[in-house]
Amino acid sequence: MRRDEARQRNRESLMDAAVAEIAAKGYSAARLEDIAARADLTTGAIYSIFASKRGLLLAASRRVLEDQVEAVAALADPELSLAGVLDGLAEFTHRMATAELSGLQVAFQLEALAVAFREPELLAAITQAADLTAAMTDLLTGRRIDASGATTTAEQAERLRPAVESLMSGMSQQVALGAAEVSLEYITASLRALLALIR
Repeated sequence: MRRDEARQRNRESLMDAAVAEIAAKGYSAARLEDIAARADLTTGAIYSIFASKRGLLLAASRRVLEDQVEAVAALADPELSLAGVLDGLAEFTHRMATAELSGLQVAFQLEALAVAFREPELLAAITQAADLTAAMTDLLTGRRIDASGATTTAEQAERLRPAVESLMSGMSQQVALGAAEVSLEYITASLRALLALIR
């Protein structure tokens, strides 16, 4: 394996390990030694690749957001109506929430968010790396609303976006917590109910 490939593999392994360790113990209690051990690497690898524990948290948080931005981009087909986009977001939310490691992901995201709220510069660094807000607003803009051919304006998309993002996040947490009634059909119906915000 070439050196750059090995470094990238180590980077991914350390981020996976950090997500698991921080989800299990919290950011403050998660030790670099334990994160490195989970990845079968040394703490030196963490310092070499990320410079610090904070750098590792930042990288892992960015990756989570970038995965979400990528999923949103997959719905960029201009032929999709607004309802079709919301249905796609519901499917993505349900798929992520029912994935094998969903509870781990939710716990990590909540812990990273708590750390970021205490360190505003960290929050800014995370969100600048992968602008989910802009991606979501773009996705919801110019979408066919009904049979008349009317499409969503940028203002309507911006009004809809916080509700869509909050519902997706909340539903993921509910599923991770074991709320059996939160099915794909329920998530889809809930997201579609947000159409009332622009009518």
